[in-house]
Amino acid sequence: MHMKEFSARVVSFKLLAALEQYELDLRALAESWVDAEALRRLQQEFGSLRILGASLPKLSVSWVAVLLSRTRLLQAWSGRGEQPRTALQDHLAAVKRLRVNCLRTIGAQSVALA
Repeated sequence: MHMKEFSARVVSFKLLAALEQYELDLRALAESWVDAEALRRLQQEFGSLRILGASLPKLSVSWVAVLLSRTRLLQAWSGRGEQPRTALQDHLAAVKRLRVNCLRTIGAQSVALA
């Protein structure tokens, strides 16, 4: 496995940019709810978010909130949970909190990324 050292500031910046794109695409998907290409793109983006989010232990509480709200959103979209619009708003709020916390960490010490 190849490990690269990045500062928490760099990882936080990358996570922040990825979260902004994810939120834009999530809002676009919410307009149609059935766009398979948009859903595929969100899945790919979330894979990148996982790597970045896991690299910042100081954001673990906010990151777990995003993971849980995303699970509830996926359940709502499949008809097994709450209303999709409510779940979407909860997920967007969790993403926003993570973005705010990410901004606060810019300038922190170095972390390892796989």
